[in-house]
This record gives sequence, structure tokens and C-alpha cells, in this order.
Amino acid sequence: MPSSNGSLINKAQCKKFALRWAKESRTGWKPDRVSKQFIDDLDTKVRLLIQSAIKRHPTIGKTIKDLT
Repeated sequence: MPSSNGSLINKAQCKKFALRWAKESRTGWKPDRVSKQFIDDLDTKVRLLIQSAIKRHPTIGKTIKDLT
């Protein structure tokens, strides 16, 4: 099974989004850092989501189009 050690996510943009979302949605909490573990876990979840979607995808056509 082929695997890639490279990140699938834009780490800087994910950090910015997480910090902005936390500040906007969690009144009274003003975080200013995102841990490496959080970003690594997020990247792993994206990888697993893609792998799961591919396993469930119908084997017709040439386009990957269903995420569910």
C-alpha cells in the first residue's frame, strides 16, 4: 500500500483558522498558539478520511467524486 509522509494540509492556514474560530466561537477564551500534535492529528484525520472515502467509492468512471 503506497503511503506518503508529506503533509496533506496547509499548516499555516489551519493554525490561523483554528485560532480565529476558537476566538469567535468560544467567548472568554483567547488562545494564541496551536500545538504540533493538534496539526499532526488533523493531518492524520484528513488522510484517513480520504482513504475511507476511496475504499467506499464505487468502481465506475474515472473521477473521484463522492466523499460519503
